[in-house]
Amino acid sequence: MNVTPLGDCGRGRGFFRTALSGLVIASAMTLASYSAHASDVTTIKVLNWQPGGAKYWAALVAAFEKANPTIKVELETVPNDKYLEIQGPYITTKSGPDVMENNEGLELFDRRRAYAKLPPDVLEAGKDLLTYSGGCLNFDTTQACYGLPLGFQGNVMYYNKAVLKQAGLDPESPPKTWDEMTAACKAVKAIGKTCLALGMMGAFPAYWDFPEVARNYLTEDDMRAMLAGKLPWTDPKMVSILKGMASITEDGWANSSAPSITMLPDGADIFQSGNAAFAGTIISDAVNWAAFGAALGDANLGAMKWPTIVANAPLADKFSGSESSVFGVSEWSAKKDAGFAFVKWIAGKENAALLTSIAGGISLNKNVDKSALPKSQALSQILKLIEKPTLHAGALLSGQESDALARGWQEVSLGHLTVEEWTQRMQAALAASPGKR
Repeated sequence: MNVTPLGDCGRGRGFFRTALSGLVIASAMTLASYSAHASDVTTIKVLNWQPGGAKYWAALVAAFEKANPTIKVELETVPNDKYLEIQGPYITTKSGPDVMENNEGLELFDRRRAYAKLPPDVLEAGKDLLTYSGGCLNFDTTQACYGLPLGFQGNVMYYNKAVLKQAGLDPESPPKTWDEMTAACKAVKAIGKTCLALGMMGAFPAYWDFPEVARNYLTEDDMRAMLAGKLPWTDPKMVSILKGMASITEDGWANSSAPSITMLPDGADIFQSGNAAFAGTIISDAVNWAAFGAALGDANLGAMKWPTIVANAPLADKFSGSESSVFGVSEWSAKKDAGFAFVKWIAGKENAALLTSIAGGISLNKNVDKSALPKSQALSQILKLIEKPTLHAGALLSGQESDALARGWQEVSLGHLTVEEWTQRMQAALAASPGKR
């Protein structure tokens, strides 16, 4: 039997200890390398309501992280109608997300102290956009800007050709005037369908309905005066707008549930389920032509301007256009550089292509390939409508006015409030608006 000499055993143990020591050192070096690599990655949190849908946002985040390997994005996605309620405590406590979404105009301006001003290199990215003034004070790019948009937005009225045909109406010639719409609604109701799918809760009335009535009574100079707080709600023009909105339910256009539901998702669901002839919504993001076309069939979907009340009004034939939601970096963020990189990318050509191809959105980036837009009759109609844009009156309302507009419309529709009382509430909301003082 062979016996290993004691000295050889010692040498074996020494070799083992040396090998083990090497493994420990190598492991430590690997961990150190991993830690160093991990420390190079900055994670930013983005508060959003996912305009364009989940599929688009998954692609957006993946593409951004690939282009920016040292930045990781964590999304906090909340329902659109709950967004301001959730964002408010973050702003009050100066904590939470590094990047936040808001609608352009006064919704953003009211909260501008929660946002960092865009530095020159980020503003430079805005020059590739057709417009980015909705993130800047007074819609003026020479003043402080707090965010950049990702696409073009605005209001149209969608219609379901199949429902119009069932009601004995010409599906290729939808109503063009208020009186024609009232007559069409009587025919639609006679077959047991809703005429205009509508939800009054939340900010939707301010952004989706108010501008389309306002175009009948206001000039662009009037709208700028409204932005500055110099056009009172007691002005006959403003009172006429409120009366026009009230007539929508008075004339029997809308579903009886309108005062108690939101337009998104409830009102939109009524339309895309095939139970309504019309829906006044937006051209891109959450409830666009692509979503309705998928639900109803592209052949059944049409898009038009809202019917006019005053046919010869200067803006009656115009499109209420705006930038879609604007993204900015929170003032309290300790990761501003990474946040600004995300904001720049949001406005860039690569994201524009994703918005177009996946979400059906209409990009503001001048360099986007328009041939990538899907083929759709509704989209073709929209592209024609947006050739004649005007200001979007809804983006000029403060948060106080937007809230009073929705609540007042609900109560007027229920018979709990007169238009005169609604007018006084709107005037009080104007007086309480910090963005207009």
